Amino acid sequence: MRKNPFDDVHGDKVIGYKIMHCEKGYAFSLANRRLKIKLRKGTVVQFPGVGIFLGPTAKYVLDYYRGGANEVLLTFEFDPAHVVYGNLTDRESEAAVSRAKLIDHEILPDDE
Repeated sequence: MRKNPFDDVHGDKVIGYKIMHCEKGYAFSLANRRLKIKLRKGTVVQFPGVGIFLGPTAKYVLDYYRGGANEVLLTFEFDPAHVVYGNLTDRESEAAVSRAKLIDHEILPDDE
């Protein structure tokens, strides 16, 4: 059994996941289309305000945030020191981080 939702690690970094709209090589925030990410591994992302909201597992974000066309599942790594909102040990945790590095992405098939 998992100790906490954000227990996936990559070296000394924690792994988090996000669903975004995808178009022409970019991912766009579902909440604010002006926030976009180039879909390139290694891209370091910083969003203004509270930062980037991430879920603890791919399953969690797919279950709670999937539901449209042209979506992409993003996998990020982040330093726990960059958490600005949330708690990494909550049972169904979400956290916002001031910066994260894109380490993978998967274009999702459209829902039917």
